Amino acid sequence: MAVNISYQGCKHELQDGETILDGLLRHGQDMPSSCKAGACQSCLMQAHDGNPGSKAQIGLKDTLKAQNFFLACQCIPNEDLKVSLPSLADTTIPAEIIGKEQLCHNVIALRLKPSADFPCRAGQYINLLNESGSVIRSYSVANLSEQDGFLELHIRRIDNGTMSVWACDTAKEGDQVHIRGPAGECFYVAADGDKSFPILLAGTGTGLAPLEGVVLDALAQGHTGDIRILHGALSEHDLYHVDMLKELAKLHKNLTYTPCVLNMKHDKEGFHTGPLDQFVMHIMEPLDKKTLHTYFCGAPEMVNLLKKKVFLAGVASKNIFSDPFLMKH
Repeated sequence: MAVNISYQGCKHELQDGETILDGLLRHGQDMPSSCKAGACQSCLMQAHDGNPGSKAQIGLKDTLKAQNFFLACQCIPNEDLKVSLPSLADTTIPAEIIGKEQLCHNVIALRLKPSADFPCRAGQYINLLNESGSVIRSYSVANLSEQDGFLELHIRRIDNGTMSVWACDTAKEGDQVHIRGPAGECFYVAADGDKSFPILLAGTGTGLAPLEGVVLDALAQGHTGDIRILHGALSEHDLYHVDMLKELAKLHKNLTYTPCVLNMKHDKEGFHTGPLDQFVMHIMEPLDKKTLHTYFCGAPEMVNLLKKKVFLAGVASKNIFSDPFLMKH
């Protein structure tokens, strides 16, 4: 029997095994989404009639579950549902832009001051909504927000990207936005109080943001094991925070930072030239695979490749952390 989804006054029939998100997109609805894997929570919806099922609510706060909120990308209903997007008041809190900094030619740091308490671990991601709430994108937190009193997001400008063009070109201090979350497993964890295990972090582009957050958190918590962070880019022009991370490494003997450039015309001291995945495996070789924690962020293809490689090399799956995302617009 066909399942129908009522949304904004219209009924849309789902195909067999189709998620609500895919069905509404197929019917021409403009739906917020990013990862399509139940991670980013940008496709959050609310069911008013019917049951979306527990699978579609995995990872949501109990307060959201109790109100029948669910993730549209994970919901394959077996009964008709009437659904809506959440209101801003239901699931978000306002925040003010208190700072904006150009990090490189196409990446900015956007600093947000939440209007209410917003506990968040460095490295987790939040959903950023524009003032009207019509555009939602997921961005990782690059700083110790509870210590600093603000959230720092790294946003890459993508041509014709609704959110990134606004953030990079138009947004200014004093503007109001909305935030939801946090979510994600990409944060520092010291299992059983042990802080001596090695950590290897690698990312591309703005995948550096959560990695910076993890490193800052680990250092703040007194991690004593080796920490090695690699940031990959196509060209040196695409790197950022190079000087900042070099200075941080000088202050902490257990921290090593290496900027990695795929297409470097000339060798440069302190830089690695070549594919990031090959360098990750080289760096990992002498490390204790049984205790090694790895963090990978950035382009999904690279993240998935690295996860597979380090797992096959002996790193336990429970110690492989990642938040791959589709390109954010």
